[in-house]
Amino acid sequence: MSGLKERISSLPAIGCCLTSGSFMPQSGNQVDAVEDHVDVLFEGVCALLQAGYDYAELTVGSLAQLTDGEFERLLHKLRSAGISIPVFNSFIPPTLKLTGPDVQQLAVEQYVKHAMKRIHDVGGELIIFGSGAARTIPEGFAIEQGLDQIKEFLIMCDRYAAQYELSVAIEPLNSKESNVINKVEEALDIAQGLNLGHIQVLADAYHMHLEQESPEIVKRAIDNRLLAHVHYAEFDRSFPVRDVEGGVDLTHLFSLLRDSRYEGRVSAECMTESAATSSGDSLDYVKSLLTQLHERGE
Repeated sequence: MSGLKERISSLPAIGCCLTSGSFMPQSGNQVDAVEDHVDVLFEGVCALLQAGYDYAELTVGSLAQLTDGEFERLLHKLRSAGISIPVFNSFIPPTLKLTGPDVQQLAVEQYVKHAMKRIHDVGGELIIFGSGAARTIPEGFAIEQGLDQIKEFLIMCDRYAAQYELSVAIEPLNSKESNVINKVEEALDIAQGLNLGHIQVLADAYHMHLEQESPEIVKRAIDNRLLAHVHYAEFDRSFPVRDVEGGVDLTHLFSLLRDSRYEGRVSAECMTESAATSSGDSLDYVKSLLTQLHERGE
């Protein structure tokens, strides 16, 4: 019995992405200009926690675009409520290009430093580097040169991440969202080649499904201590509520995470008008699936 309790207690923390302010093309949840950004963010975070998620995952832009006064108000609200935000996604906005002939290195570095300080202040631990529009290599520009620019960007990120006690996880994006780093294997090769203390990788079940990449790659990432985070969604970006024929195979992915003794977090990164209200069935399903897998221990 003690072994069963130990397995169940080792279930990963489950979070949900709050996509307000997102740079992701699939997000439709932009904050209205007449609404108070601080209240919208804080209420969104609280709603996710009240819905049963272990944590909320925010976009970097949702913090970075706040005025100093707004950020101080948000920080006060979070600290007063005893809430920290451990994970942030959508790192770099589309206007700050990371590849091609028009990269503004100083502006990118200033943004990274500004964003990382704020993320550190709210208790952040991990930044997800997807940023498809920012990293996509322009047509006619050499792919290898673009990859070298991304690696230089990651080297710079590692320096500031060390300063602010953060990690950055490279997120593979499907080929419709970016023309570079489309598979976990590619992200892993980059992270291993750079061999930096604060640069890791993310596995996203949605992107892996679209790219037809086997979940088996997560074993290599975990064995090399480089899998920092996991995202999940159904094939159409909806919240998964059951096993769907031809859909994302969460059972296989979660089994691999269990067998490889993955110790990180798992976030729902899905598209809906209200994650807190429409994802309840999905959260129950995912928790049940994880619990069953850990109980069986197969």
